[in-house]
Amino acid sequence: MAIFHSPKRSGPQLPIIPIQQGFDSAYSKWIPDGPEIENVMMLGYVDAPSHPFYSRDIGRSFTLDGRIYYLYGDTFCNDAGLSSNTYQVVPDPSKPRDAYYLSCDRNGFVLPLINLNREEVRFLNTFGNEGKRIAFWCFGGVVETTPGIGWTWYQKHVISPGGTTALVGVGIARICHDKHKYSGDLSSARMPGLMFCLGEPLFGSFSALLEGEMVYLWGQIDADVFLARVPKANCQQRHMYQYWNGRDYVLRIDQAAPVLQDFQQGQIFKSDMFGPELPWLFIGVTKWADSMVMLGVASRLEGPWDVRPLFQARGIRQPNAYQYCMYAHPWFAAQSKDTLLVSWCDPWPGGVIAAEVRFKTCKSETSNDVT
Repeated sequence: MAIFHSPKRSGPQLPIIPIQQGFDSAYSKWIPDGPEIENVMMLGYVDAPSHPFYSRDIGRSFTLDGRIYYLYGDTFCNDAGLSSNTYQVVPDPSKPRDAYYLSCDRNGFVLPLINLNREEVRFLNTFGNEGKRIAFWCFGGVVETTPGIGWTWYQKHVISPGGTTALVGVGIARICHDKHKYSGDLSSARMPGLMFCLGEPLFGSFSALLEGEMVYLWGQIDADVFLARVPKANCQQRHMYQYWNGRDYVLRIDQAAPVLQDFQQGQIFKSDMFGPELPWLFIGVTKWADSMVMLGVASRLEGPWDVRPLFQARGIRQPNAYQYCMYAHPWFAAQSKDTLLVSWCDPWPGGVIAAEVRFKTCKSETSNDVT
């Protein structure tokens, strides 16, 4: 059985759940004998080597203008305060743990990528709203539609002083790389209003990607995941979105049908890791709070999806707590067909943990028989 290693190759070793055990025979259709894990090596927290450790979550990565970034949710800047959405740049893709903030003030507060508008500032300053805050969380990452310009579909939440969170809906913001700054600074411009509201699938806030001329977006109602698409030139135009109904794309959002069920967070991406017949992969975590990293494959991005557990994630500072926000980072070891970088969140006071998942390669058998 493969072994789940701790960051320093010491301490408890956790067994990986073998893909081949406990599943129906249909699973064997993936690749011969199924993808088997050789090991999972925890690399440690994603962190800036020269910066104080800040606890944060999400850790979804994206590329923009040739640079690699991580997106975070709530970022606890120690005594400097709390920032609800931040980002870091990764200078060297071979060192996925080393990431750097580009926008900190003199007190160490990390400036958010997406900011409040005037109406939201007035709301927070209104009598009765003392202690509330508004948070923007970009679980779906950023989709680059033209060089240096992309879009993110962010969840908007209002959080009370006691920690109760009220989801408002999904907005959209244009993300741009400042070409005048070599460091890779990003700027954002929010589109007015919300793109999707409560009662609708929150498209783009689960996962999003560009394929050809279309942006494909996944969003949830509860733990059911739905699929939509929109031309990449029309991301900010609601009437241009089409919704997958299980057979075709239609214009009515109320006809959308789930493509995945029982998932809390996850990412869909394209890869040749399992061959040309299964180019679409999924890494995610279910709603069951079991810290299980799930892997799925499909021949089409619309599905159907075969999703099975890979291994149970574990924290560093919170080793027995629920681990969440499982994501893949295909830019790491991009030419490899047996290695995948996966991350998850260790709750406060932890952070985003990176791990290298290595699959056993399937070597073709050769025969020297002469017939």
